[in-house]
Amino acid sequence: MKNVLVIEDDPFYCKQMVRALNRNFPDLTVHTAESAEEARKRRVSESFDLVVTDLILPDSDGEHVESLVRSGERVIVVTGHEDDAFRKRMADFDIVEYIIKSKERRFDYLLKLIGRLMNNVERKVLVVEEAMVLQGLFRRLLEAQNLNVLTASDGNEALEVLEKERVDLVLSDYTMPDADGLELLKEIRKTRSMLDLPYIAISSATDGETVATFLKFGANDYLKKPFGKEELLCRINNTLDTLDLVSRIRKNAITDALTGLYNRHYFYEVAPAMLAIASREEDQPLSAAIVDIDHFKRINDRYGHLFGDTVLKTVAKIFRSNLRRSDVPVRFGGEEFLVMMPNTSLKRAFVAIEKLRRIVEERELPLDRSGRVHVTFSAGIAEFERGMTLEKLIKQADEALYRAKESGRNRVEMYINKK
Repeated sequence: MKNVLVIEDDPFYCKQMVRALNRNFPDLTVHTAESAEEARKRRVSESFDLVVTDLILPDSDGEHVESLVRSGERVIVVTGHEDDAFRKRMADFDIVEYIIKSKERRFDYLLKLIGRLMNNVERKVLVVEEAMVLQGLFRRLLEAQNLNVLTASDGNEALEVLEKERVDLVLSDYTMPDADGLELLKEIRKTRSMLDLPYIAISSATDGETVATFLKFGANDYLKKPFGKEELLCRINNTLDTLDLVSRIRKNAITDALTGLYNRHYFYEVAPAMLAIASREEDQPLSAAIVDIDHFKRINDRYGHLFGDTVLKTVAKIFRSNLRRSDVPVRFGGEEFLVMMPNTSLKRAFVAIEKLRRIVEERELPLDRSGRVHVTFSAGIAEFERGMTLEKLIKQADEALYRAKESGRNRVEMYINKK
């Protein structure tokens, strides 16, 4: 999401909204219009990912909202009106959401909603529903929320989709001809937990026993028919909010806060599996590299710890940009990094780490005052051999690192087994 159009005839309110959007989403480009006609002219020459509009404008009593939706725009309505007639009118429009203007909360909900729309770009929802009309309705509502929608007509078809696609949420009817919603849920929970793959059940059954059965077998939520569009979207967004919170907690648990690289905890979780694969598959070599920034204490003492942090973050960014997705870069402690490189021989690992060394050496780091600083690192690499423990692999890489330092630093050394 890049371009947002704000349509608001109150200049003070509009200015405050734009300021809030720019502060919270610096990558967004926010355009403004004071009337429906001005907005129409802007849309002729510019395309927008989202339109945030007041309901009542000087030249429109809300007709422009319908026009925006019909032309394919994704629309959020912001208004001071709140009554049953207004709610019914909004339900007739396929808008993202409506927001009641509030002096107390200001733009909190709007900002949360836009953040949700941004996150939804990468989310996939599987809708399991026999009736094609309802499939189409769900697709239209969910795609308005920036979600990617997959569909299936029964539980068996849904399981086939789940085998091929990475899905973030399942929205499933209960009653279906082949493999109903409860059977689907039971199959999913054999391998995926409530946090791994949320499941929202939909059913016309109103008895407490059915609801309890779904919840006991691992449904995250239960939606009773008939339900309103507003309720459906609220339940979906609440479930996705929980999913995002869990993702952030997991990320924080396995990443280093300063550099964004993996931490030691994550390393000791995944490394044994990497060694097992290399031990089992003869054509899957594994190498490990230990990297140490040269004279890092001297850098901290001379330029300060804030600049030392900049050095660590810069090196980490270079690692992320130049290593493969399959490699696992870890901040091992202080100024020391470790890189696990699956399917990589000793010589190939040397080439990759040597490339990183040259990039770091050539990078100029600006100081607060005038001047530039260059930093370097030393590295040692070892290759896994069958029967080797993780501790021995790290020890061999560390011995190679010691040789690199003893040889003058700013170099990469390989551990060569002399047997």
